[in-house]
Amino acid sequence: MKGRASLWRLWARGAPEGTGGQGDPEALGRRMHRTALILIGGGFFFCLVLGGWPWALGYAIGGGIAVANLELLRQAVTRTITSETTRVLPRLVSGALLRFLGIGIVLFLVLKFLPVQVFGLAIGLLVGPVALLAAGSSGDDDTGESA
Repeated sequence: MKGRASLWRLWARGAPEGTGGQGDPEALGRRMHRTALILIGGGFFFCLVLGGWPWALGYAIGGGIAVANLELLRQAVTRTITSETTRVLPRLVSGALLRFLGIGIVLFLVLKFLPVQVFGLAIGLLVGPVALLAAGSSGDDDTGESA
């Protein structure tokens, strides 16, 4: 569908290049990854001090799963928006179902075979959304001023 690609180009023109706003989704991805790494590292040491290895390992694995899921979602949405074909929606839905199935299998294996604390794992799964919110709010807006 040619309209989607042209809409994407129109939307991307909203911010000056290099500002990290709407015109630079790659900059948002880099900020999100950097923020997630800081959250995972800091949270790992915090959990290690307060709860020991089971908490720290659970938090780190949960954070890794959350960030990997966000990266796969970002790639899928980018492919969907820039795609010229009409079979985009079935690919997006099947990709989401496969991603959720993969996350379920990984979580089952982690809980079954690794000595992790379930609450640490659950808190670690929140790293992805928190990193995305923090990276999005710390970026520049369309006017070039910091938010």
